[in-house]
This record gives sequence, C-alpha cells and structure tokens, in this order.
Amino acid sequence: MPNPSTYKYFAFISFQSADSREALRLQHAIESYRLPAVLCRHDKSIPRRVRPCFCYLNDIHAGEELMSELKSRMEQSRFLIVICSPRAVHSAYVNSGIDYFVSLGRRDSIIPLIIEGTPYSDDPSTECFPEALRRHFPKDSNPMKDHSILGINLNEQGLRLSRQTRRRAMLLVVSRMLRLDYDGLLLRDRERQRKRRIGVAALMVSIVTALTLTWYMSQAVDIPATLREKTPTNSHLPPLQDIVVTLQLDKEHKTDTFLTIGDTVVFRHIPPRYLGRKVQVMLRGRDIVPMDTQMVVTSPMVIPLERDARPYGEVRFRLRGVSYPESVRLTVAGQEVQADSQGRVALTLPLPDQRTAYEVVSRYGTDTLYMPCGEDDILLLE
Repeated sequence: MPNPSTYKYFAFISFQSADSREALRLQHAIESYRLPAVLCRHDKSIPRRVRPCFCYLNDIHAGEELMSELKSRMEQSRFLIVICSPRAVHSAYVNSGIDYFVSLGRRDSIIPLIIEGTPYSDDPSTECFPEALRRHFPKDSNPMKDHSILGINLNEQGLRLSRQTRRRAMLLVVSRMLRLDYDGLLLRDRERQRKRRIGVAALMVSIVTALTLTWYMSQAVDIPATLREKTPTNSHLPPLQDIVVTLQLDKEHKTDTFLTIGDTVVFRHIPPRYLGRKVQVMLRGRDIVPMDTQMVVTSPMVIPLERDARPYGEVRFRLRGVSYPESVRLTVAGQEVQADSQGRVALTLPLPDQRTAYEVVSRYGTDTLYMPCGEDDILLLE
C-alpha cells in the first residue's frame, strides 16, 4: 500500500495522446472516489481518497527520451497505470515509461488498463499491449503467479466502454493499488450507488413537488362568496340589498356588490397563496352594521353581516296639536311611552318587533309613524 510520506502520487497514468479522453476519465474517477468510511475506520492506513494521480496530456514523439520532469514525477508515483490500446503499442513515450518504471524496481506496480484491442493477439491491428509491456511480461508468464499481466479490461463481457464497465475498472485499479478485496468494494459501491439513486429520486420528487406547488400557487382561482345574517331575520323589514364587499389583498382590492342577501358573487383571479390566510374584509350597505375585520380566505367564503337595529328600532319624533306642558301618554307599537314637556318621544324597539310603520295611539287620537324617523319628525294628534 502506498505510503503518503514516501510517494507524492498514487499513480502515474501513461497513455498515447489519442487515448487522452479515457486517461482523463480514469484520473477523475479515481480522484473523486471516496472509499467506504467503515474500511478507513477499521484500518487507519487506508486513505479516504486515492489522490493525486499524475496525468501528462502531451505525448512525446518517437525517438525522444523521457523528459527529466516526467521521470521525476514517475519516481514519485507508487503505481504506473498504462492505458493499453492498438494506438499505444508503438508509442515511444508509453514504452519508454514502462522501461523506466521497471528500472526503478517497480515491475509489480504496473497496472495495464485495456480500453481497446486484445493482449498477446499476435495481430498488429488488434494488439493492445505496448512492446515494453510484452517484453517485461512475456506471454508464457504464469498469470496466477504474475497477476499484473492479466490487466484490467474495459471490453470484457461485451460491455464496451460502458459507464458500468468504467466504474468497475476504476474499482479494480483502486483495489489493486490499496490491496483491498475488489468484490467487497464492488458490493459497497453498488449499495452506495443504490442509495444515491434513491436520494436523487427523492430529490427529483421534491423538486417536481415544489415546482408543481409553485405552478399551482401561481394559478389564480375564482372564489365564490355568500352572505349570512348573524341577527334574526325579520320579514316585516325591507330586504337587505346593494351590499358592497371588499377584500384587501395586500396592495390589491377585490370589490363586488350583493344585490340581495341571497346572491352569490365571485371574486376572480385570487392568487392561491391567499387561501387559508387572513385578509381584511370590509362590508358597506344600507341598513347593515359596517364591517371592517379580518377573515380567513376559503373557497367558498361565507361572510357574516349584521342588520343595523337603529333605522327601524330607534323611534324618535315630536308631537304637535296638544296642549303643553301637559304630558301626554302614548302607545307606540303596543308599548306605553310618555312624551316629555316639549312633546318629544323616544323609544327603542328590539329587532324582532321592528316594523316599517308604527301606530301611535293617545287620548287625542291615532296616527301612523313611518320609519325611519328622527327627532325632527312631527306627529299631529288632534
């Protein structure tokens, strides 16, 4: 296992420039892979991440020796990963790198990664092992004893350069570098990927739900509204009508008019965000108590109102045609009252007893008082 204090890089990735895409994919996959935390806790020598890995992007032309800088990077690398393909077979850069790494005494730390072709095929069109690799790992080597020659093949099982195959190849490389059980890593990685897919699915559901709610909340709705009297209904009084109701939605006002108390009006284009929220509701109209209060917006809305008891319940008038200061006793709506010395009469009737006109009876005569009335209304009794 690499000792971080000895080697700067876990691996030096050697490849022919035409295979740079696969080399960069491998580098990113290895460096971004996080080993299972349980393994790292069990064995403190196992790193959480396998990085850095050195990847040189420019090939060196045939006949040119490895630059001293690349030799230095190779010396600082515990493993040499060779990207094998028919294109890499005759690469002077790849072959020289293998020879130099073997000269460092690290033959067993070479890991071939086959992305295309067949090793030891004896066919120049399909051969993927560079000449130096075949020289240091002859075909007649015992693969059970010399396992490095087996390499890691992206083409096995017919899964040509698939995402799953690349993932397994990366796990094979990591398991070989850290001397870990590949099957154990694969099972843990599959479980991690399964949980990740579940997490992604849950996230997508949350996003779709949030977008759906956002869309729903942005769709204006129409809310029907009716009126309900809080006070007992009196059929002897004129029906309530022309009642104006206003909903105050922040800076916007929605106003409509009930022609009669039995009508239904519709407040149109109400943003759904107001449903379940309190808004200011105002009622104005003849013979009702004005209302300015907060109500929860529901669909439909039932708005309570209260009939004003004063127009037909507060009886106020003056007498004429009688001698004063003699007090006068009267019967108004069946109730006995007495005029004061100025002939003024004041009486308050409850809502169930109210009428639009009251008969006024005295010893001077009888007359009809029509409501509503006030202190300046005069009743003549002869």
